[in-house]
Amino acid sequence: MTLVDVIAQEFKLDTDYLSGIITCSDYCYKDYYINKRDGGIRHISQASPELKSMQYWVVENVLKKLPVSSGAYAYKKGDSIKKHASIHKTSNHIFHTDIKNFFENIKFDMIKPILEDHKNIFDSLEADFNSSLSAIKRICFRGDFLCIGTVSSPIVSNVIMYDFDQELLNYCEKCNYTYSRYADDIYISSKDYIPEELKDYVQKALKSRGFEMNTKKTSFISKKHRRKVTGLILTNDGIVSIGTGKRNEIKKMVYKKLVHGEGNPEQILGFLAFLKDVEPYTYNKIIIKYSKYCQGDIIDNIADI
Repeated sequence: MTLVDVIAQEFKLDTDYLSGIITCSDYCYKDYYINKRDGGIRHISQASPELKSMQYWVVENVLKKLPVSSGAYAYKKGDSIKKHASIHKTSNHIFHTDIKNFFENIKFDMIKPILEDHKNIFDSLEADFNSSLSAIKRICFRGDFLCIGTVSSPIVSNVIMYDFDQELLNYCEKCNYTYSRYADDIYISSKDYIPEELKDYVQKALKSRGFEMNTKKTSFISKKHRRKVTGLILTNDGIVSIGTGKRNEIKKMVYKKLVHGEGNPEQILGFLAFLKDVEPYTYNKIIIKYSKYCQGDIIDNIADI
């Protein structure tokens, strides 16, 4: 039985119908282009509802059974940018870099040997292995490459980075460093000075796996400067903060919405949820302070309920 047969049985759909979608899957996307902060363009590909449903199935029944390193902090249940930043909050020195064009450089050939090492997953599904490889490639990859914007891309990225993450975790443990990776962002921190040679080590480890370090976004930071980890600020007294600027911006947004009816409710509620996760004490203060500008629940008022 093929993997498509297995999916068709679970979806209660005709196998030929799903096979037709998979065969033409490269054309089952809507493409969007958004501006990046550095002036470049980010290509987002959104799969059709039918293809997206199959991607969800592959995530739940195949990809979630593959190993993901404890050093990976993005796209995992229970993880957050606050949890990620918190593991570095007591360090005095931080090395940061990111992987250049991370998702765009992930190829099917990178996950293929990992799937081969876990053939038992397909045995349990009673699916032929070789046809399963072909189906997964068509369902989760566009051509040979991974797309930004598909539901399966995040977990695929964590799976193919498992070996890299484990190498860096082992290296950093020997050096008494702390390692983490949040998507394409790599952070290594220490209470003691981090030598320049670390950059070369990370660069070689990435290159050996088909990736390139983004040297423009590579830096060594100490307590003499503002330390940021995935957009959050680490204060010198060991607190993870969103920063004064972002805090004031959220206050202005809440005030304008409640007093003048201005602003996007979803955006404001999103910022408040972010604040509640990172700085619950600040969130509570804002809720109490600005409740005087409305009747009833402040969140309902912002949401226009």
